[in-house]
Amino acid sequence: MSKKIFLSVVFLALLMLLVFTGTAFAQTDDPPQSVPNGPWIQPDQKVKYERLMSNEELYKSLGQIEARSKGRMTLELAGYSGDGWPIYVAKFGDADAGKTRILIESQIHGGEPLGTEALVYLMQNLAMSNNPDILNILDKLTIWIIPRLNPDGAAHEVDGELRPRRQNHQTWTPEEWGLPSDTLAPWYYRSWISPPGYDINRDFSPDLDFILSPANAHLLPGRSRDPGFFVTSEARAVRDIYKELQPDVFIDLHHRGSNTVSETDNSLCTLQVIAQVTEGTPEYPLDPDALALSKQINAYVYHLLNERGESPFGGITRYPDVDLPGTALGSFTLNGSAIMLYEVRSAAQKSNGMLIQQSVVGLLETFKGLADGSVYDVDPNLYDQIPPAGPRISDPHADF
Repeated sequence: MSKKIFLSVVFLALLMLLVFTGTAFAQTDDPPQSVPNGPWIQPDQKVKYERLMSNEELYKSLGQIEARSKGRMTLELAGYSGDGWPIYVAKFGDADAGKTRILIESQIHGGEPLGTEALVYLMQNLAMSNNPDILNILDKLTIWIIPRLNPDGAAHEVDGELRPRRQNHQTWTPEEWGLPSDTLAPWYYRSWISPPGYDINRDFSPDLDFILSPANAHLLPGRSRDPGFFVTSEARAVRDIYKELQPDVFIDLHHRGSNTVSETDNSLCTLQVIAQVTEGTPEYPLDPDALALSKQINAYVYHLLNERGESPFGGITRYPDVDLPGTALGSFTLNGSAIMLYEVRSAAQKSNGMLIQQSVVGLLETFKGLADGSVYDVDPNLYDQIPPAGPRISDPHADF
């Protein structure tokens, strides 16, 4: 069976699954919030996070892919998490200035796992496929992938059961930075959760050489629209990878809650994208060329997925306007990289396969478009025509 036929069969199966589960989940006494209304976690349903890759399973898969890649992929240790889990970067090519360089990360929030599953599938294709499109991608692009940045959050347990969470596992230790023990922690630190931890995706700064010290401690605790402080080992690991690669494009894979497509269209939104997450700072203005390429990439993926017609890949909208220079996307775009956010709808088990494949298709087409140059033919103004997301909606079973 050819690869295209195989993917078509997979997509058709996923579509049928979505149709039937959407119909089943819509049978509630509550008025539907969206069409399809869900699929949601049911009142008596036990969420089986174990169906997704554990840290150990991920590391095993990465080693197997490297071994079978015949030199295409190099797996390197980039650092360690607060709990001592390794953080890996998979490299397809060297940091060659003659190639378009792409850095992708997933699961900076431990409770947002589907991007990792998509990236493992992509790595398998890049490492082993002889499809002409893949070979052209490898010839024209350098692609580095961090498949799971927050292994602490991914492996978080509550009462012995796996319950992945947003934050890492790390305690604020101001003495580590030469500060008094009563120094206020960064605003994105959560001391009241067990164990304490940080939202790693607020720990970045456009100053890639920033080191917290008594000389700049007056910036603490900061606020959401300010840069972060690089106090987590995970953020520093990504920062160091970024400095080594100096990517032209940075892509970040996330999850979001559920939305309708618009105020008047109550179709279920499956994906939100964004090309701009900050206006810049006085010291680090936003490069217009980086912003233009960001818009081209996001518009390219939006239109490509929507052109698939009545597929489950519809319902794509623009992420709400934000100003977050302390995020990975914000920090890196202020250093000249084009950016793209994949913010898929929250995992719900019944639709996980579709959400994973949506990211796989979008990322592969992004690689192809950058390799053959078609991304650069897109009018950046098309990005501004992507509709903003509609109202947030919630699980109708949430009160159970």
